[in-house]
Amino acid sequence: PTTRDGVTLVADYHPVAPKQGAVVLLHMIPPNWDRTTYPDWFIEQLNARGLAVLNVDRRGAGDSGGVARDAYDGEAGRYDVEAAAKQLAADGYGPIGVLGASNGTTSMIDYAAWAPGEGLPPVAAMGFMTGGTYTENQTDMASVQGIPATFVYAKDETAWSSAQQATAPSTWSFHQQDVTGAHGTHLFTNEAAKSAVATALVEHYAGVLGE
Repeated sequence: PTTRDGVTLVADYHPVAPKQGAVVLLHMIPPNWDRTTYPDWFIEQLNARGLAVLNVDRRGAGDSGGVARDAYDGEAGRYDVEAAAKQLAADGYGPIGVLGASNGTTSMIDYAAWAPGEGLPPVAAMGFMTGGTYTENQTDMASVQGIPATFVYAKDETAWSSAQQATAPSTWSFHQQDVTGAHGTHLFTNEAAKSAVATALVEHYAGVLGE
């Protein structure tokens, strides 16, 4: 897809039939990480539950154009999510969920809070793989409390996610993993955590977006 500010993004598209819900994947901070950090086996689990997947290289990462810092600092990060969501909607998929890893969560909530007022495809479900204070660089979590969400994180990075529980709506669930040193999509490479993390996320998106 191409963003409204002219950046060409490269993504792996995993369609399903019949067309129904879909999930946009946003990797950890560019340029250090790219779309390859989401494992094929996880995407296959989402597909098996009837969900299409668009796995995007955020601007400044992997094969996409643009400046890396713009992906999470300022308004441009939400344009990456917009381009992906509009691509899915144009192809007949919906409702649309977004999964953010580390500061991929920043762009996710930036778009989720902004989209309704712009008449853009709304975010129907969110997933946070190690959210943190960086998540709220531009947007406060209070702005997205109306959207069902699942939080997964290691036990050595609990502070921010635990703080969200104090005001969390009933549609938010929290899944602390009894592991350390597994940040963001590294949860998928941790043998002790990956099965539980994948199950929590897949069940969340399948439950909200429909099978």
